[in-house]
Amino acid sequence: MTFTAEAQAVWDKVPEATRAKLLDSGFCAHCLAKKHFDLVEAEIRDRSLALIGKCGSCGHRVVRLIELD
Repeated sequence: MTFTAEAQAVWDKVPEATRAKLLDSGFCAHCLAKKHFDLVEAEIRDRSLALIGKCGSCGHRVVRLIELD
């Protein structure tokens, strides 16, 4: 996995149970459904944590944005 230092610091503060829920709720534009995705990288984009990965079903790119306070 490739994380920016800032994204890693934010991700480290997320509880394990919440991490699992986030990774199970990525929307795949190819499958047109919420799917589990395998986390590949993370970065900070416009005050959001961007979790970037691959759909667990079809392998298409999935991006999940989490707003930061």
